[in-house]
Order: sequence, then C-alpha cells, then structure tokens
Amino acid sequence: MIKMIVTDIDGTLVKDGTLSINQEYMTVIEKLREKGIVFVACSGRQFTSERQLFAPVKDMIYFVSDGGTVARKDKEILKVWPLADEIWKNMRQMVHTKMPECDYFVCTPECCYAENENSPMFRWLRDSYKCDIREIPDVTKLDGKQVTKFSVYHTDRCEEMCEPLFTPAWKDKVVMAAAGKEWMDCTPLGADKSTAVEFLQVYLGILPEETCAFGDNINDIAMLEKAGMSYAVGNAREEVQAAAKEVCPPYWEDGVLQVLKKML
Repeated sequence: MIKMIVTDIDGTLVKDGTLSINQEYMTVIEKLREKGIVFVACSGRQFTSERQLFAPVKDMIYFVSDGGTVARKDKEILKVWPLADEIWKNMRQMVHTKMPECDYFVCTPECCYAENENSPMFRWLRDSYKCDIREIPDVTKLDGKQVTKFSVYHTDRCEEMCEPLFTPAWKDKVVMAAAGKEWMDCTPLGADKSTAVEFLQVYLGILPEETCAFGDNINDIAMLEKAGMSYAVGNAREEVQAAAKEVCPPYWEDGVLQVLKKML
C-alpha cells in the first residue's frame, strides 16, 4: 500500500518556471491526506516558490527544496544539508572569472542570493518562479548563512557550458545535477532529492515499497530509485524513463494527476 507520494515539480507537474498548476491537484492532495497518504513536493525550487504553487494545501504537505537540501513540514525546517563555504565560494570564483557566458546564484534555507538584480536569471527567478531572491554585490561576503545549493545558469546550454571546466573540477566534491537546459545544481556530497526522501521515509516510518515517486530529469533518478513505485512523465529524458518502473503521460496532459486519481 502506498503511504507517501513524492513528486518533482518543473517538467513533471508544470512547465518550468511557472506558478500555474491544475487546481485539481489540490483536491486530490486533500483526498490523499484523508486516506493517510503523505504528499511531498520535492524540487530544485526555493521553498517560497514551492509554497506559493501549493498554497491551498501548504499546511498539509511536506516540502523538499533547493535540490534536496532542505526538508520541511510547511514552514518547520526538519533537516538542512549545507555546503562547505570553501567549496561554494571557489565554485563562484570559477564561474565568475572563467565562465562569462554563465550566471549563478546561491540558496540558503531563508532565501536566495545573486549579484545582479537586472540579469535575466534574477528576473526569471523573481518574476516567474516567485523566489525570494535578493541582490548582494558579492555572494562570497555572506556571513553566518548556511548555503545549501550553488547553481550555474545559462539560457539554454548549461550542461554543455559546464562540461569543459566546471564539471571536471567539482564532480567528485559535490552532487552535480542537470536540472533542465538552464541549470546545473550543486549540493553537498550525500545530499540530493533521494537523500531527503530517505530522511522523510525514516522520519515518518514509511518504507521504500510504500513510496511512489514522479520525475522528469536526471536529478530525479536517484529519488525514483528510493521508491517502490516510480513514474517518469512522458516528456522525461530517456535516461529517466529507463530508470522509472512506469511512464505516465507528459506534464501538459497532467500525467501525474491521472495516476493519482487512479490511486484514489
């Protein structure tokens, strides 16, 4: 019997970078809760963005944000996995000095920080995702903050832009996950979506075989492997479809919603 539903957001439930979602999801989440089934939004998004997307049911669900580095029950933080300062600051230095085509930002449990509020990346995160993102002239000057994720941004070829220099330098020091064509998310070793899912399974006393997970991108594969029942949406990358036990219709056909309604 399934006791926990875990799902990615962008590319799985909705188009990347939108707060528009089929409101029938909210009704289904309420019915799942009535049956004692936990719902978890597990995303690279910042918590503020996740919470706005699921506003009608925000107090009923669990949130995993920033690529699996912060787990919450609504606003209550249950667990944080921070990056070492030396690592993310050196990452920033590399992108800043040697990858001029790319932008970057850092996440903390409270908000995100970037260095230019007029950049396309900053405006997209603020205006489309509705992230709580703040400008700081030099992110390395952040004091007393737990940085949980460092993300590299490029308009449409981030994975390719990182391949020559950034990826070889850091692939053994952090968890690197391509999240769509625009992002390369970097989180601490031993901290990703699957780690957060495993934490919630232990925290809630739910077994992997009692978990159902949905995803679309490379950063979802390990999460899908933590679930006894797993689905890739029809628009998912081939590697994700191969890793999942089942494939459901794409996000624009509300494939996840179709599966959840059948469960009910």
